[in-house]
Amino acid sequence: MDVVRLTEENISEYQSFIPADAAEHVGRTYYRGLVLTDGDEPVAGMIWLLKNMRDEGTKSESDILWMVIPNDDVGDELFNEYDELLKSEGVTRSAFTLPAKNAKPLKGFLKSKGFSVKLMEGDIIIARMAEIAEIPFLKKLRPSDDIMPLRSVTQRGFNIAIRRMVARGFYGLCEDIEYLPRMYFENDVSSYCEQDGIINGLFLCHKTSSDRLLVEMMAAIGRDYVKTLPMLIAKAYRSASEIYPPETEVMIDRHNYASLALGEKLFPTSFGIPVYVGSREE
Repeated sequence: MDVVRLTEENISEYQSFIPADAAEHVGRTYYRGLVLTDGDEPVAGMIWLLKNMRDEGTKSESDILWMVIPNDDVGDELFNEYDELLKSEGVTRSAFTLPAKNAKPLKGFLKSKGFSVKLMEGDIIIARMAEIAEIPFLKKLRPSDDIMPLRSVTQRGFNIAIRRMVARGFYGLCEDIEYLPRMYFENDVSSYCEQDGIINGLFLCHKTSSDRLLVEMMAAIGRDYVKTLPMLIAKAYRSASEIYPPETEVMIDRHNYASLALGEKLFPTSFGIPVYVGSREE
């Protein structure tokens, strides 16, 4: 068997094996992936995200996002390469978050590799556009003229705004946000706030390969940030409702306080997708 490191050049060879929403990340700055092949056939694989790589004083982490391992033998071979790659990049901790329906058969293997394993409610909640349409504040709120769709900003203006946000610790779900082009985001749905020639608010959505809308970043700075965020959300919803059908799914990852608060405000009775989570020190 051979272990193949996934790249932007070879990922298309495994499109029938790797889910599209996982495969689309391969080639980005902090994403890595492996596939174990038997002849020409892939039999096992994994994709992970490297976190905290930009901050020298912070411990780096690998976050496994997708994994298929049919048995322990191929798993051992795959993890031998995974462990070597982590050592070469100075990663000090491994973690995983995997959908419960897919990861249950992996529990024993992950424990044998030193991971803790726990079943819990995941951070991601999913709602259809039709459900979002019933949220009262979105019906009432009228975005001000300084709230605009992302398509209105230039790439240079976008880059400057991203640098300002990253400098203040805002990068949402995108560890590599300063390397992403504006067109990575759904330009007709994402929104920004510009006041006095300065962008001080961003609500960025990405259209996934499975045609869902994923909220990747929401951030606002300045005196009026509390007012700005709801207007950014309202603008994005209005734009999305003109383009996407009511059954379109929107994903919110409650990874920090702002996204958790948004999730509770928009969908107070919603629950996250069940996941298995765990970690180990490297």
